[in-house]
Amino acid sequence: MRPERRRVLTTFGLALLLLPLCLAAWYAAGIAVTWLPARLAAPAIGMAAGRVQKVEIAPRSVTYVIEVEGKYRPGGTPRVEARVDVPAANYTYGVALFVALALAARGWRRPARFAAGLAILWVLPTFGITFEALRHLGLSAELGGLLNWGGGVREAIALGYQVGSLLLPTLAPIATWLALYPDEWRGVIPAAAEAAAGRDPIT
Repeated sequence: MRPERRRVLTTFGLALLLLPLCLAAWYAAGIAVTWLPARLAAPAIGMAAGRVQKVEIAPRSVTYVIEVEGKYRPGGTPRVEARVDVPAANYTYGVALFVALALAARGWRRPARFAAGLAILWVLPTFGITFEALRHLGLSAELGGLLNWGGGVREAIALGYQVGSLLLPTLAPIATWLALYPDEWRGVIPAAAEAAAGRDPIT
């Protein structure tokens, strides 16, 4: 087996061993991990739906209390207070995956890269949290007459929700690790290409 491939397999094997410990640390630090993306999502939700009156942050979830205001009508402007619960843990677990990969790649020797990866994956869940909250608001029958969202806006929210819930949580930590630690995997690509061409098999 080529040294490049052995190194990649060793790194991923060690990351799998470290992952339960990293997930346990992520679970224990629930509010600390949730706090920033939950707060960053509030202004975006407010601009799209209404005034965010309160943000209640739990270790693995966040609740937004939002005042949705409809168009002016004779006799007053209709207002509805809505509570939206978002399971923030569905979007923040990528931090644990990145930490496991970085530690397996001896990330402690490059603290700047390690810190940069953590910063990216701490902020990135804002996207998923925002679009899940908007999706809940859009599905509410009570708010249907107040939210002035056309078909295009609703489709954009649906797409944002799909990207934020299905793609980013799993792909973003791996992509971040690949970008910050290229030395751990770069050599295996030319070796794989040579093996596919039949010139130099990897094994």
